[in-house]
Formats: sequence, C-alpha cells, structure tokens
Amino acid sequence: MRIAHTSDWHAGRVFKQVDRLPEMERVLDALADDLVREKVELLIHSGDVFDTGAPPAGAESLVFRFFKRVGRAGIRTIVIGGNHDSAARLEAWGALAELVDVTVVPRPVAADRGGLIEFESRDGVKARIAAVPFAAPRWFTTALELAEGRVDPQTGLKIGGDVLAHQNYAQSLAGIVKSLSEGFRAETVNLLTMHTHLVGAAFSGSERTVHLGDEWAATPQAIPNTAHYVALGHIHKPQALPSAPAPTEYAGSPLQLDFGEVGEQKGWVLVDARPKQPARIERVPYRGARALRRITLTPPELEREATALRAEDALLWITVPLLGPDPELNGKVRKLLPNAVRVEAQVPELAAREEVRPAPGAAPREVFAAYCRHEGREATPALLAEFDRLLHDCHGDEAH
Repeated sequence: MRIAHTSDWHAGRVFKQVDRLPEMERVLDALADDLVREKVELLIHSGDVFDTGAPPAGAESLVFRFFKRVGRAGIRTIVIGGNHDSAARLEAWGALAELVDVTVVPRPVAADRGGLIEFESRDGVKARIAAVPFAAPRWFTTALELAEGRVDPQTGLKIGGDVLAHQNYAQSLAGIVKSLSEGFRAETVNLLTMHTHLVGAAFSGSERTVHLGDEWAATPQAIPNTAHYVALGHIHKPQALPSAPAPTEYAGSPLQLDFGEVGEQKGWVLVDARPKQPARIERVPYRGARALRRITLTPPELEREATALRAEDALLWITVPLLGPDPELNGKVRKLLPNAVRVEAQVPELAAREEVRPAPGAAPREVFAAYCRHEGREATPALLAEFDRLLHDCHGDEAH
C-alpha cells in the first residue's frame, strides 16, 4: 500500500501583502501529478488545510479542485482538522467531499463515530487509520485547574495550576490515542494521524505560539508502537521524531511561510507499508513554491546586485548596514527590488533592540516579557500573572 502524507497548506495565506495562493496552486498541481505517478492509493492530510477558519473563496476553490482531481484518480483522502481550520466549516464541506472519496474528521471523536477509519487498497491490503484532529487545551482544562492546582497525595506537595493543566492535557491526548489505537490489528496497516505538538519537535517559528511550547504538548510515549507510520501536523519544519516508538514524521508546510523557515527543504512523505512489515519512508520535494531569502547588502552592493535579485523568483528580506537612520530607505530598496517584502536598516541602536527578541516557538508570556524589555521596562511577576489570566480568558473564546 502506498500512502502519501501532506500537511499545513495554510491555503489563503497572505504574507507581507503578498498573496501566496498562486504558489499554492503550482504546488498542488505538481503534488497531484506526483501522487498519480507514484501510484499512491491513500493521502493523509494532517491538518491546517486553510490559514484561517473563514478562508477566501479562491483558497477554497483551489483546495476543492485538488481533492476532486485526486479523487477521480482513485486516491482516497483523509483530512483532519488543524488549529487554523474551522471544525464547523470542515464538517460542512466534508459531507459533500465524500463524493470524491475524501473523509474529513474535524474534531476528536470516538472510534465508532469516525475516529477510526478503515481503508482497503486495490490489491486487498487493509488499513486502519486513527484520526486525532487538533484538540484545543481549553477542551481538557478548566479555569479552576489553572487558578488553584491541587496537592499531590503521594508527596504532599502542591502542584501548580498551570502544571496540573498541562499534565491533564498531555494525559487526555494520550487517552484519545490509546482508545483509537486499540482498533489496530496485526493483519492491517496501522496508521495514526494527529495535529499536535509532540515534545522534542523543532519549531520553524511561523507556528501560532499560543498553541506551542512543551507545556501544551503530547509526549512521544503517547505514540503506539503498533503503528506502521504516524503522520503529524502543526509544526512547519519537516522532520522525523526519533524518540517516538513508531516511525513518526511532521510533513511540514509546502511553502516557506515566513522568514523563520528560510533554508528549509519542503517535501511530502511517501510511505510503503504492508501488514507485519516495517514501513519504507522517503521524502519527495514539493515543486512550485517561491523561496524566502534574507540578504544583507550595503547601498552600493544593492545597486550592483539589483538586476540579478529582481530576476529571482524569491521573496526577500533586505538588511542594509547604515551609519544612521534613513527614513527613505524602505522606498529606495523597494523601487530597486519589487520582490523585497521586508526592508530594515542595520544601525547600532536597532541592533541592540534585536537582542530582546524571543526565540522561535517561545511561550506567549516570554513573547510578552520580550515586548516589555523592547519598550524599556521589565515585566514584573504581578504583570506576568495578569497577562496569564487575560491570555487564558481570551483563549477560552478563541475560534482556533
């Protein structure tokens, strides 16, 4: 059985006022060609089909055309909801997508309600796919847990509310996976797909930080060792998770979504699997996306290199070393290089401010603390506690 794993398309993404949809169209056209050429029978999309819960019509049209094309080619598709997707919207169009052999699982459900999907290949090989869409922390965590915590009966020590909530989240996800994977059989190809952060994964920096950080994460121990392959979504950096007890991969995003992903080699995953045998896994590069590049050039160098840089099919972040501020720098560079989407001057006072930027994937409170330092003051414990409270209140109402 040949299986393809793709993820995190973020169709409808607009980056620095640049519509990325034409790139996505090229990528999906090439992907459809590749799936047919490789004789793929099952396609797994591990979440974040769209960039927002209410995507533009052009993004929906592109995605639906892709699913229609691969469905007519005899390829079964399974899509799970991601944190950027609207579960209600996925549920609505998923009912119609079944006509082109697309099965959509918008939110976590029990095995007998669609959480465990069966599939049979053309040569009679059977597969079982456990589907775990994005589960928001608020589904498993109460405000009381965050506020009060509890006393550990074994040690007598108080467990903080935040620690308790994070433990509850990880344990709840593990419970969902365990329940679904109990349907795996020795005579089937057993697959698990999840949209979550697994402890140990490396960030790109373009992921939504409120849903990242080791505090809101599943552990590798939640992965069943009976799985032939685990298809993960949510982290944009393509990578394998060697700490998991079964072959586990983040497919990553097809496009370099922002400058945190410069240099990443994007590719989808091709899996050959048979019952009672280890799966064979390889990466296949995506085709059709524009590269993102960061370049540092002095004003004279910009003049010399402008023609070559304009000819590149790339989006550029240009840093220009200067002795002092130049309020007209942005206009000058963009006139030379229309594909420059970010321009900044490199002067001593700005370089000092760069040092307070948080690391990619930093927790929300760390981002807020860095912002305070950027503004010239330190965040007090009381201020951070109030930030945590407000974040939890807002997160409880967040659509995704």
